[in-house]
Amino acid sequence: MNEHELNFHDLAAGLPARAIEPLPTDLWPRIAAAHVARRRQRRWRRVTTGGVALAVIAAVVVSAFGWRHTAMPVTDWQARAQALELQLDALPLPATSAPMARLAESEIANLDSSLQAAYDRGAARHDIDPLWQRRSELLDALLSVRRQQPVPVRI
Repeated sequence: MNEHELNFHDLAAGLPARAIEPLPTDLWPRIAAAHVARRRQRRWRRVTTGGVALAVIAAVVVSAFGWRHTAMPVTDWQARAQALELQLDALPLPATSAPMARLAESEIANLDSSLQAAYDRGAARHDIDPLWQRRSELLDALLSVRRQQPVPVRI
């Protein structure tokens, strides 16, 4: 099996004898069009990947905010104030009012008029909640003052 191996000299010697086919005239426009199509496809992939990444980040942020929002306890100041008022009404009235108690009662009366004015003008919840919170705090202070005062008992 003595086959003749091709080498560079043999190829170069036979090259001029072969007919070289001319290149098609639409070759370069096809190459340019394929290049543009590949660039467009890469750009589309980048935009799509970026959009998906942004959507995932937005979903994580929204779910984290929703989780945080539901995890925070919301105090119903109006209900708390009403419960404190019921506790206050259940206590017997002391013989004398302490100055702190009189001050709290007058401020509660002012808050009641502010609350009524807020409801009359149709105020938003974020305007009314601080008033209820303050009223609740005052009722709590008044309740603690009344609990500390001795009540005379008839024998």
